[in-house]
Amino acid sequence: MKLILPIFALFLCNVLLAQNTRADANEYFQNLNFTEAINLYQQLESKKKRPKALFVERLAESYFNLNDYTNAKIWYEKFYALKGKKVDEVTFIRYIQSLKACQEYIIANNLIKEYYNYDELKLATILEQEKHLDSLLGEAPSYEIKNLEINSPQSDFAPMYYKDAIVFSSSRAPEFSEDAEYSWNNQPYLSILTAKRDTTTGELMDVQKLHSNIQSSYHEGTLTYSSDYKTVYFTQNYLKGNELQVNPKGFSNMQILRGEVKGDSILGTVSLKFNNPKYSFGHPYLTEDGKRLYFVSNMYGGLGETDIYYVDIDEDGKLGPAKNLGPNVNTPGREMFPFIAGQYLYFASDSHFGLGGLDIFKAKIESGNGFETAKNMGMPINSNMDDFAFIVNNSGNAGYFSSNRVDGKGDDDLYAFNKIAETMIYKGTIKDETSELPIHEVKVKVYNQEKQLVLETITDEQGNFEVALSPNVNHIFAFFKLEYKQEIKMVNNADSPNLFKDTNYTVLTPFSSFIVNEGGVEKIKVNPIFFNLNRHNITYKAAAELDKIVSFMNDFPNVKIKIEAHTDSRASDAFNLELSNNRAKSTQEYLIYMGVDPSRIESAIGYGESRLINNCANGVPCSNEDHLANRRCEFIIIGK
Repeated sequence: MKLILPIFALFLCNVLLAQNTRADANEYFQNLNFTEAINLYQQLESKKKRPKALFVERLAESYFNLNDYTNAKIWYEKFYALKGKKVDEVTFIRYIQSLKACQEYIIANNLIKEYYNYDELKLATILEQEKHLDSLLGEAPSYEIKNLEINSPQSDFAPMYYKDAIVFSSSRAPEFSEDAEYSWNNQPYLSILTAKRDTTTGELMDVQKLHSNIQSSYHEGTLTYSSDYKTVYFTQNYLKGNELQVNPKGFSNMQILRGEVKGDSILGTVSLKFNNPKYSFGHPYLTEDGKRLYFVSNMYGGLGETDIYYVDIDEDGKLGPAKNLGPNVNTPGREMFPFIAGQYLYFASDSHFGLGGLDIFKAKIESGNGFETAKNMGMPINSNMDDFAFIVNNSGNAGYFSSNRVDGKGDDDLYAFNKIAETMIYKGTIKDETSELPIHEVKVKVYNQEKQLVLETITDEQGNFEVALSPNVNHIFAFFKLEYKQEIKMVNNADSPNLFKDTNYTVLTPFSSFIVNEGGVEKIKVNPIFFNLNRHNITYKAAAELDKIVSFMNDFPNVKIKIEAHTDSRASDAFNLELSNNRAKSTQEYLIYMGVDPSRIESAIGYGESRLINNCANGVPCSNEDHLANRRCEFIIIGK
């Protein structure tokens, strides 16, 4: 990636026109003018009968720094062979990244395991990271991404949240940058831009220059703000006035400045105490509480080319000592662009096990300022090219990152991402409670906790169903089929995921289990409705049985009934007729009171003692039990 190294690799001050000599090639290389260096080194190499290791190595490095991984791979391969597979770790890392950028993963991974076979601990970490990445590659993508409309043909990268907008770095020209060009990639120096953010779609729009009072003719970029947006930390070249400060070799490094935001201006800028012109410092990230600043540097004593550090910030703004994040984050390669969200540090690395180039990783923050082993974010966040500068919102479901992957609009582009809602496949089988045979075409409806319909499906010939749902939300499953009692089950998956086993095997009770057929007439099967002698009010015992009728009517919402009440033969015929009518009406009123739609009860009629079911007529001596059998209420099904 052409723009990451500008932050840390040094900046060309002057390059003189040169002759095609080895000294000229070395000068171009040392001044970071890799295109000219390649031309001369290739001419020099072509004149050699045997490959010269220095020329081969510098050709590989030059192509690598220009993101030409195809040619970098060719020359690193030659250099690796020339050196008998004994190269320094930084060179080896670049060779591996070139291979992976060319998607030669098997060769790269075999070389990694061969190279580190002397270090069991390192190899164990690599294998752990490889296993994690392989598991992600076998799953459906967790994110969907899109290249943003605002991207230009130049470099647009390093997004950061700024109120309701995004601030980012860009080398687009001519409207936002000076005429001066950076020799590394022949693009204008970086400027700070902002774009309005659509919080629904993630799209960015209306690009404007931001904080123009601090923008020089050289590089500015990678900003981070306090939560109240009153304080800002940003990266800039070492300057004296508007002139680039260079060291005796003609290079200028980067520093981190702090300033106060007043409107669009940044005032009172100061260089942080840890800055040192011998090294580069950049990619600041301030935690939400303002108590810790993370940054990146190539300063002496680090673990690799660039490491991530942090300093604690006192209430009075004083900075503590810089502390390295350690080997679970930093490697012999490049670690960059730190960002904290929740319990995780997100960062870019080219040395942890990945897909090629810089990849985005996350490491869980442990107590005591430690970190768990970094884990690759997988595709589509990562690709075989450079992916970096990842930021995510407080909900963890959307954000932005930068990449120079193929099919982009420019050198480096901004991408938006959204987390795809996680789903889990739930399966079940529905059977007849009586026959234990599977039931096909059962309607399965799934509702959320607010009782809103989420989806519905039906069972197949084997009574099976399958639905994809979020594993983090509680659901209600309802099972319907004509001639069966509907079944409702709660799936409290958000609380206890294992509870879903209760729906793996569900039985439905058939309509026939609730009725009795007497002489071709279907009646609801129910125990006798008990009324006290010569009374029509609903007793507790009667209510218990009538509640079963209510439940039946709820389970079979299309059923319609008529109510028939009967008495025994004791008392006069007229009295019994009136009593039975009152009992029928009391029963009807109770069912309606309990929620049964009145339209589903066609009639409620009393027949007195005119329909005795035994011989206990007037004047016939009978026991109380025989008389009780005639004192009954029947619920006859007239529609279903």
